[in-house]
Amino acid sequence: MTASLTQARILVVDDFQGMRTILRDIVRAMGVTRVDTAANGKEALQMLRGSRYDVVICDFNLGPGLNGQQVLDEARLHDYIGVSTIWVMVTAEKTAEMVMGAAEVKPDEYLLKPINQSILEGRLERLIVKKQALRGIEEAIKAKDYTLAIQRCDQLLNADAAKPQEILRIKSDLQLKVGDYDSAKGLFESILAARSVPWARTGLGKVYFHKGNYEMARNTFQQVLDENRMFIEASDWLAKTCDTMGERVRAQQVLLEAVKLSPNSASRQKVLGETAHKNGDLGVAQAAFEKTIKISEFSSNKNPGAYVALAKVLSDNDAPDEALKVLSRTKGVFKDSTDVAIQAAAVESAVYRKTGQHDLSDAAMAQAEQLLASQPGKLSQDAALEVAQAMFALGRKDKAFGLMRDLVKNHHEDLQLSNRVEALFEQAQMGAEGRSLIAESREEVIRINNQGVLLAKQGDFAEGARLLRTALQNLPGSEVVMMNLCGLLIGQMRAQGKSDALMGEVMELLERVRELNPMNEKYRQYMNALHPPGGRGGS
Repeated sequence: MTASLTQARILVVDDFQGMRTILRDIVRAMGVTRVDTAANGKEALQMLRGSRYDVVICDFNLGPGLNGQQVLDEARLHDYIGVSTIWVMVTAEKTAEMVMGAAEVKPDEYLLKPINQSILEGRLERLIVKKQALRGIEEAIKAKDYTLAIQRCDQLLNADAAKPQEILRIKSDLQLKVGDYDSAKGLFESILAARSVPWARTGLGKVYFHKGNYEMARNTFQQVLDENRMFIEASDWLAKTCDTMGERVRAQQVLLEAVKLSPNSASRQKVLGETAHKNGDLGVAQAAFEKTIKISEFSSNKNPGAYVALAKVLSDNDAPDEALKVLSRTKGVFKDSTDVAIQAAAVESAVYRKTGQHDLSDAAMAQAEQLLASQPGKLSQDAALEVAQAMFALGRKDKAFGLMRDLVKNHHEDLQLSNRVEALFEQAQMGAEGRSLIAESREEVIRINNQGVLLAKQGDFAEGARLLRTALQNLPGSEVVMMNLCGLLIGQMRAQGKSDALMGEVMELLERVRELNPMNEKYRQYMNALHPPGGRGGS
């Protein structure tokens, strides 16, 4: 028995009282004194949110509500656990669907009941020392200091000539996260030079995708599946690549094959629904969206887009009454979200318009616009696109153009969004006008940003700041304008001396950026410039 294991804090999750007691007693017999238990997924997440656990032993089937796969997904999503936590998935079932579902979320161990002390203790002792060595990496990741996290990965790799796969995988994920694609490519290629590893080849495909080499990406993901069709992550990326290349029928085929193997991923079912809807395959789209909603019924991470999309599919399939019922349900499930209420009202307007109920259509659109006016600069991309689509259907072309112009300006570097806006204009049979709007909107923001940066370089900080502040008033959701203004103000303080007023303005801007996009690459760079970190290096 290792000292690390006896000092660990362990959470046991099982819906049967008898099994919880058996597992708790097994853990205590190992010499572990800090053992907590949870009877269901909701209770488990509450405990994970409030305390840090070294080990979680979780049954896959937890009765009504979240299952073990979903608990692990949410725990990672909300950062309740990190790379140093050991997650052991336990089940009495051996069905292919369950095994694939458990494997997809990549627990550290997967055990079949019945479990005895010897089996569990052996697995935990093997993992605990290795996992606790990752604590320093986890701390850097939680602080969103990804550069430091990569440095700490390198320290561990240099200390161990065997280069453990888990550390290499964490490091490559971090390199992809920060956009260091060349370093990630080199790492993946070095791993693949020794042997074909599915996750490394999939990572190489991601590099090709992010660098715009879609044909190489498609071929790489296909190679992974040819070698190991059970590596479902490659299916998701292959479908994404095919869709980007305009091969939507192929994308749908790939996703259909993936959901046959592992049907309980809400995100994959939603993408299948979206792809099938674009392909006009309403039956597949409806089934996929219904499955998405069912899977995430008890999740805190429900996606309103699936509900809204299901309503649109039902309307397109000449079932307006069912579409309206779904929209009513949507507003109830997401009753605290103004953004969702806007989307639902916009789609309601389109459904009523299609059935000839023009008064109800106008009333729903008026409600959407009223809610829209209460959310300046806070509207999601999905909501803006839904409202614009409804406006086009009502013949309100000018309003739709204005909404899309603001959306593109606020996110002028988001090429995926530009493609969605272009598709919306194509659907409204105004493709040329849409492309012109997108180009002009992006060019206008780029010109303003360049002017502000040039003025700052010339030492005219006041005029540069005035220009960017005015731009930000018109584009309150533009991360690029915010970050350029931050850079200008930091430069001004370096040149002219620190100012409490300017420092306050910069910190407010950085907080707005963090709320919009915690992954913004320049956020950490500017925070470090304002508050240089202390000692770096060891974990």
